[in-house]
Amino acid sequence: MKTYGSPQLGARIKRARTKLDLSQDDLALKLGFNDRQTVSDIETGKRALKAEELLALSDALEQEVQYFLDPFSVAGEAEYCWRAGPSLPQAELDRFEERASRWVGLLRWLRNEHKLSSTPLKLTLPLTSSSSFERAEFFAEQLVAKYDLGPIPAAKLVDFMETALDTPVLFVDTGEVQESGAISGAACDLGTLGVVLVNRNEPATRRNFDLAHELFHTLTWPSMKPDHRESNSVLDRKGAHRIEQLANCFAAALLMPTSSLDAFIDPGMAGDVNHLVEVAGRLRVSVEALSWRLYRLGRIDRRTREALAAVRAIASNELPPKPFSHSFVAMLHTALDRGWLTARKAASAMGMTLGELKGLFLTHEIASPFDL
Repeated sequence: MKTYGSPQLGARIKRARTKLDLSQDDLALKLGFNDRQTVSDIETGKRALKAEELLALSDALEQEVQYFLDPFSVAGEAEYCWRAGPSLPQAELDRFEERASRWVGLLRWLRNEHKLSSTPLKLTLPLTSSSSFERAEFFAEQLVAKYDLGPIPAAKLVDFMETALDTPVLFVDTGEVQESGAISGAACDLGTLGVVLVNRNEPATRRNFDLAHELFHTLTWPSMKPDHRESNSVLDRKGAHRIEQLANCFAAALLMPTSSLDAFIDPGMAGDVNHLVEVAGRLRVSVEALSWRLYRLGRIDRRTREALAAVRAIASNELPPKPFSHSFVAMLHTALDRGWLTARKAASAMGMTLGELKGLFLTHEIASPFDL
């Protein structure tokens, strides 16, 4: 008799139960179990479910059976910290998280098939919520120096995250870009694997800051678990929680290390707004981000900072990055080409039609492994 049981299945059961605001005792009663311990053992993966029990569980938790068995999802396992506009309805963010969990789940499945399972000895930073802002900035600058990110760290940031830190980056479409309601991105924690998602349609300078900010969360998650949702609005900067303030300081120092500021800022023009705007462009950061970084370092006064903050965003001709990532799409191509999964299953996991999936390969200049 076939049975179903795993920590992944248990995590999804727990998530579905808590969404319905059911206790373990409540679920045990619905399923006819003697006590809550049976439900606890199922949720921790200690006890497997029989086929008929899984069907009963599906009815009790108002979910399709596939929700519990889908190998291309991390729903219930992954933890997220989203940067989203304050006016974005929580229900809309929840729906997007469901989609993201399938992308991340497919990524994990592909990594396992390609024998790229993550090591538990991943890099973490010795920081806590009581650490000083200067300490967070110190470690950012240490990373720049140790990994030779050069005078423009933003240019090497994605490669550094994926290659040196084994932290995959997915550039995704999150909906309409607007200050009050957009999803900027997220850090996703899966225990031994951290994944960063970034809205590919936001301005390049904002994407760079989001990447550095979310990287902080992946490097400090064990000691500083962030909130599930944080605001991406500049207006909410002063009200941000301590962890988010540390993440902002880290991101600023990573993208604008003192060595780069020394190299690019002419000492004789340190207070010249036009010159500093040019420096921001070279560093691929926003003028506002540079103004706050310089002000924190005591390199400009309040008047200069306010003058910089008043500068309109610099128009950029830089195209958005291609969807997801080349490495992700290449692994997906290999899986399809070798018959590890079908095109229809891949399209379903991606939330795409077969035509859209084929278009994704062509966007990355990879021949489609299937015909329509």
